[in-house]
Amino acid sequence: MSKSEVDCDGFQIVKSKNSFKKHTKLPQKESKFIKSDVSIDIEQSISRIKSAAEDLQVSEYFKDATKSVSTVVLDKPVVEIVCFGLGQISQCSISKYQLAFLLCLKDVVKPKKVLVHDPIFYKDECELLKRFDLEVIPQNSEGSYIISEHGITIVYLPHCPKQLTNNFLWANWNSNLQNCVLICNSFISLVDNNPSRILSETVPYIYKIYPFTCETVLQNNFKYTDIFNDTSIHCFPKEKLETNPTEFWVKGDKPLYNNTEEFITSLMVEKLNI
Repeated sequence: MSKSEVDCDGFQIVKSKNSFKKHTKLPQKESKFIKSDVSIDIEQSISRIKSAAEDLQVSEYFKDATKSVSTVVLDKPVVEIVCFGLGQISQCSISKYQLAFLLCLKDVVKPKKVLVHDPIFYKDECELLKRFDLEVIPQNSEGSYIISEHGITIVYLPHCPKQLTNNFLWANWNSNLQNCVLICNSFISLVDNNPSRILSETVPYIYKIYPFTCETVLQNNFKYTDIFNDTSIHCFPKEKLETNPTEFWVKGDKPLYNNTEEFITSLMVEKLNI
């Protein structure tokens, strides 16, 4: 079998059916996640990210994505974009393009603010993000960010662990989810590929909100197919949410997770060094 075409960043232009997803391997839950720090060439990284944004902006993938977002948002103001889980944007080409998507989306919807967090950001990466007018959240809230009540919040979780999405839903477990546009791994794919019993036990808030979600599956037609695979746009229409009885919105304590290697908790990393 001949080798797939590979670009200068190491992307395969043609990929097999089982696409690679970005993961951060972590120690067991009792261990402390020790984050190293390195100096990066900020100017060079900015240049590469701008180049990726220019590449993405003219792609059919981004045009389709922004059209889908606009269909959901309509004429409502987007007050903020919140992004968790970009990864190390100075070293990972997938992370670089996912940041480029965030920047392009920012230019289109023009929110009042854009907030980002990843517990593995280097200090210089935080400075780089600030150069793009992004606000870096220092604390690791494990996705438990409460969205605004005064307009649309777009939440971008690129290839993030399902626990992070579950925590976000838990934090916003009320009818204000109607003001959320969630760009993350497909709920449909998650539900189709996992037993209901497992989902109800491990990510109960995704499991419970799924029947009241409208999902737009984004065609994975960007030239590098490992970057945005399995990504969908999710929204929670008011008319669907209002069909739920009051007891539906009762929530318990913040979820706890066992035996996971993909989810960085606040006990592992408490605060970014910025």
